[in-house]
Amino acid sequence: MKPSYSTAVVIGALAGLVLALALFVLVAASGGIPSLEIELDGTDVIPTIAASASATWTMIVLASAVAGAIIATATYAVARVIEPEASAAPLMVVAPLGAVIAAVVGVVVFPIGVTIMGSISEGNAIIGVADMVILAATAGLVSGGSVAWLPYILSRPSAPEIDTELLAT
Repeated sequence: MKPSYSTAVVIGALAGLVLALALFVLVAASGGIPSLEIELDGTDVIPTIAASASATWTMIVLASAVAGAIIATATYAVARVIEPEASAAPLMVVAPLGAVIAAVVGVVVFPIGVTIMGSISEGNAIIGVADMVILAATAGLVSGGSVAWLPYILSRPSAPEIDTELLAT
């Protein structure tokens, strides 16, 4: 069966979205977000998160690394089930690679997103709750797609095949 790399990217992106939102809810429910403030914007009331920027970036790196390792391992397992005889990179390479890719994407996407959608002042990252959910979903989509793509390639490398239809004409 021919590998479908675009399918791996789409499924990885969806898995990244689900994991990012689940980790956000877990951190928020466990008290990882220290304060929820209310901003008045004209007639609108906007709940905002005001957390230490360094603690936020550390949390993002750790959560992204865990989610990246999970997605990479799941992608590797699925690829090995689909084609067990393929020459694949070992899992000890694939899982840490997924963790590193997701952590790098998370540490790039989140500070840029907080700067665009919110603000950073006096060492605090201040962003609206709805914007934070959108930012987590975006980071999950981007990192999940990129993490799933590379382990899928390493687990099912493409092999050249003879195209009999092309040779027949």
